[in-house]
Amino acid sequence: MKRKIFLAAWLCAFVLNAHAPKSLELSYDAEAAALSVKVLHKVGNQDRHFIRKIAVYSGKELLAEKTYQRQDSATAQEEIFLFLEKPLARGTAVRVTAVCNVLGKKSADLEWK
Repeated sequence: MKRKIFLAAWLCAFVLNAHAPKSLELSYDAEAAALSVKVLHKVGNQDRHFIRKIAVYSGKELLAEKTYQRQDSATAQEEIFLFLEKPLARGTAVRVTAVCNVLGKKSADLEWK
C-alpha cells in the first residue's frame, strides 16, 4: 500500500513538471538557404526533460527532421536546417513541429515572402 502511494505521488510530481514547448521562433535566410528554429522550452533537467524532435513540413511533405537525446540549454533548443540542394521557393509555407520527450508538442508556421 505504501509503495502504491509513493508511486502515485511520484507520478503526480512528474506529470506536474511536464509541459509542452512554450513557443517557436522561426526565420528563413534565403541567401544561405537556412531555416533557423528556436524552441522555447524551460526545463529543470536537460537530460530527462527535453525537446525530442524538431520536424519541418511543407504541406504533408517532411522536408527535414532532427532528433535529440538532451536539450542544449535549460531554456531552449535551437537548430538551423540547411536547404542547399532545394532552397525554399518564395511563397513556400512551412510548418515546424517541436515534440517534448515527456508531454506535448507545439507547431508554428512560416511563409517566406
